[in-house]
Amino acid sequence: MGVIVYEDPQGGVTEWPTDDERLRYDESTGHWLVKTGDGTVRRIPRERVFYVEQDS
Repeated sequence: MGVIVYEDPQGGVTEWPTDDERLRYDESTGHWLVKTGDGTVRRIPRERVFYVEQDS
């Protein structure tokens, strides 16, 4: 299980626990990608991310 902690668009801090396989970094765009339960992919710019933890 992993977690990504980032600044949300409203200026708050969001801590999003997720499975490791649903969380990855895309070097070509500079975004963290998080796949939701319904298959939607949320893109979070690296500048807004405080930290990411993954088991693997």
